[in-house]
Amino acid sequence: MTDVENLEKLIKDIFNVEKVVKNKKNTNKCISPLNSEPKNLFAENFIKRLKRLQKKYSADRQTIIQITEKVKNIAEARNSRWAGPYSELVALDFYSQFSEFFNLSYINILPVEKHKSAIPSKIGHTQTIDIDLCLHFRHYDIFTDVKSFNCIHQNILEEIFERVEEYAMLSLKKSVMIGADNRSEIDYSEVKKNLGVEKVRIFRALVQAVSENRRVLKYTSRSGIDFTFRIQYTDILTTVAEYSPFAMAEAYKFKFLDYGSKLLDNEYSVITIVKNPWFNSETVDFGDFNNLFYRSLARRTFIELNRIDEKACEHSGAYCSTQLTVKEVAQNLAGIIFIDDNSATEKMQKSLYNAYFYMNPNYKNKTPLTIRKMEKYFRNSREIQIQDFDDFKWDNY
Repeated sequence: MTDVENLEKLIKDIFNVEKVVKNKKNTNKCISPLNSEPKNLFAENFIKRLKRLQKKYSADRQTIIQITEKVKNIAEARNSRWAGPYSELVALDFYSQFSEFFNLSYINILPVEKHKSAIPSKIGHTQTIDIDLCLHFRHYDIFTDVKSFNCIHQNILEEIFERVEEYAMLSLKKSVMIGADNRSEIDYSEVKKNLGVEKVRIFRALVQAVSENRRVLKYTSRSGIDFTFRIQYTDILTTVAEYSPFAMAEAYKFKFLDYGSKLLDNEYSVITIVKNPWFNSETVDFGDFNNLFYRSLARRTFIELNRIDEKACEHSGAYCSTQLTVKEVAQNLAGIIFIDDNSATEKMQKSLYNAYFYMNPNYKNKTPLTIRKMEKYFRNSREIQIQDFDDFKWDNY
């Protein structure tokens, strides 16, 4: 039974829904461990999550169909692209733990005509705005789209490494492993603009290095970004990593501009970010690293970007047809919630997630969300998972 066939069977066994994936030979880091015995912690937690969601939404057939479609999407994904649909399931499972205090709706399709002054309308959306989740609190709703916190340069390089390793095996008869020393301080906007267009150039440089049996390749991109690639001709690959939560926050401060198409004009819009080390090894929760990084990144997004009057299109192509500024986009984001998924390391459900809630004090569309308005909806035995809750009331300077 292939990894895909195994996942199809899981969907049928748990949800009693038939899902068919065309490419039966596909695999990735998520579905491969599900097809191994004995199952590791990640696989056990993945299956338990599906069973919890089935139990929670068993009476809601439409939601069950949407959930199983996301599981199917995981099986269809190559490389780290499984992170997107996987993250949606993680977020749905996390918020469902607190749904005794609020209703939760999955996959919300909103007409653009009812949100004509929202960013999606301004950047050219004419039909609908799809937002993954809505938390229906007593006096207000929070719409939140879910994104995976994957490393953009890691994703680009993974595709290149896979091609080089395949070429080396087929054409050079060499088994190699390739990695890059960590570059977590590289500016997010610079990587997005420049690294993707250099894929062919990097591929050729690495192929040349492998053909010469070199173990290290120093590479400088045309935009001036320096990389050190390491090549191993055994099964063990060692790379060098240096981490600073504050340098990473500086590097990623424009990241949330990319999510403007999910921000509404008359409802609270929050972005939920899910991180799992299997699709992002940059953040490592050692010595409160993640807490420092997430808080610093949120503060830069809410407060530093609130002072930047540059055109948003200088940092994200989504705004190329608008005059929107960085400041205007940042003011439309009501908050950011980070969720660390500990599925690979934690056995107990109560420690499966670590969550960090940050509210924007400069949100302009409604009265900004505060700790006082939010925290009462997350009070039960699972609240131990919430590691930080801040509205930057005393940091808005």
